[in-house]
Amino acid sequence: MRHAMVLSFFVLFISAEALPQDVSHRISAAQGPYFLCDSRVVEDRWLVERFVVSPQRHPKNPLIVRDRPWEGTGPHLGGSVLYDPEDTRYKMWYSVWNKHAYYNKLPFSYNVCYAESKDGIAWRKPNLGVFDYEGRTDNNCIKLGTDKTQNIDVCLNPAPDKWPGKFLAIHNQKGGVFVSCSQDGKTFTRLWETPAISYHSDTHNNFIYDDVLDRWLLYCRPRAWAGYHRRRVAFQESPDLQHWTHERTILVPSETDAPEFYGMTVFRRGDLFFGTLQTYDNSTGHMEAELAWSGDGVHWDQIATHPRFVRRGTDGSWDAGMVIIGENPVEVGDELRFYYGGFALPHNAEQENVAGIGLLTTERDRLIGLRPSSGEPGFILTRPFLVNGKRLLVNARIEGELCAELRTDNNKVIPGWSLDDCDPVTASGYSQGVTWKGKALKEVGEPEVRILFRLAKAELFTFDLADQ
Repeated sequence: MRHAMVLSFFVLFISAEALPQDVSHRISAAQGPYFLCDSRVVEDRWLVERFVVSPQRHPKNPLIVRDRPWEGTGPHLGGSVLYDPEDTRYKMWYSVWNKHAYYNKLPFSYNVCYAESKDGIAWRKPNLGVFDYEGRTDNNCIKLGTDKTQNIDVCLNPAPDKWPGKFLAIHNQKGGVFVSCSQDGKTFTRLWETPAISYHSDTHNNFIYDDVLDRWLLYCRPRAWAGYHRRRVAFQESPDLQHWTHERTILVPSETDAPEFYGMTVFRRGDLFFGTLQTYDNSTGHMEAELAWSGDGVHWDQIATHPRFVRRGTDGSWDAGMVIIGENPVEVGDELRFYYGGFALPHNAEQENVAGIGLLTTERDRLIGLRPSSGEPGFILTRPFLVNGKRLLVNARIEGELCAELRTDNNKVIPGWSLDDCDPVTASGYSQGVTWKGKALKEVGEPEVRILFRLAKAELFTFDLADQ
């Protein structure tokens, strides 16, 4: 029996009263970095614009292609990639589709295969010996499900004392979307026979653990829709992976969007949830990716002009028809690695649509930034926050300079901490310190401050509060 939905609108902020749309009075120092696209962090902007940084395609793409008879039309990333620190390996679970089996109603027309890598670039497909394919088990198919396994999402178990196994997963199977566990990543067992979603949610359903509020968030398709298709983004919540709230539609295309959202994969960076929204144009069959963000995982924002995070490849390329991003980037030093599935043809192509898996890379947390909207400097004013003996660090790309000013809650400049007192930051970096005549933020002598950033030929992505 499903629990009644109780949504928490007070997530990462310290405040006596909540403001509309989850905007509170004061920024929490609990978890950074703080992204400047977020209205919970920014009080006001002047002469600046938000922009999306598109990741770069790896020169060796596609990294994984069809080279096994059981891979059907080819590997696509209806699955997950993660780095396992215990085994020091990158691990990937990817989907395959067998067109002949599907149209002849044979079992396992959908299935999931496993690959691993030492560097995340060169991948091997080991024989797992657990799945019977035409009388042989020398293949890299995992063992899960009774007649198919579709669009699996795997994560490292965040609480082994609560749930068994090293890995947890959700996956499509006859009867709905189920929760399973595994110790080796090769053989999975259902945790419960009752599905988390009791209907067919035909997309890359994905779940994420919110360690701030100790809850699971699951993103799927709704079972109620107004038009001709259910391609929207819905949400469920659970405290224990077993008892889930009723699904609720949370993202519907606006007047300026493509008419359908095929799905959305969600990941966490700092104090924010990000979603790679799969924008689907049903008139052409093309699919691309747009970034959305949320403070609580329920209420989502997009840039009004809908810039693409990842576009399709050039005509004739292996990913010219569709691109679908995996749910969680892998952080490697100052780089974020997004693995993605690419298709040569559109979704509605009549001929065989061959798929592969590639890699996109971007600089750490440089996803959505703010920059001057003209040749004049731009300004960003934050909401107030408690200083708590911290230093101020910024993640910025700078051709000119970035300066900052400290103000009180009522927007008065604190003497000695003005823009003129600031030591200009002129070099790009991911954790550039900001000082005022050599003094750090922790020396301001005020318990609570706002920051006014001035950007002159500079792009600002995040700021953070550090102890040292």
